[in-house]
Amino acid sequence: MHHFALQNECFIGGKYEVPGGRKEFGETDDEALKREIKEEVGLEIKIQELLNEWSLDLKEKGIHLDGKTYLCESNSDNVILSDKHLNYKWIERKELENLDCPNWLKDAISKL
Repeated sequence: MHHFALQNECFIGGKYEVPGGRKEFGETDDEALKREIKEEVGLEIKIQELLNEWSLDLKEKGIHLDGKTYLCESNSDNVILSDKHLNYKWIERKELENLDCPNWLKDAISKL
């Protein structure tokens, strides 16, 4: 099994993260996640399980986020990267522990 990481320069300073985003009015968590993954990386997914819930305060940017991280599966690895991201990579499980990523993602990784 390979895991996916995106590099996003403007949101968290070039660290790797996973695809995702905000819910639109009337969307369920599952609908929002599937839509965001399709928009950001062009993949259809099947949601496996919730890994963690987290909060993030970026006071310097005036942002507070409450989020959830899910383990998902895709039958394709044909990524079509959105213009919001710098790079992506598929990584092995053993590489996840050394990934330069935010703490909320490290917590989710620890539950795999």
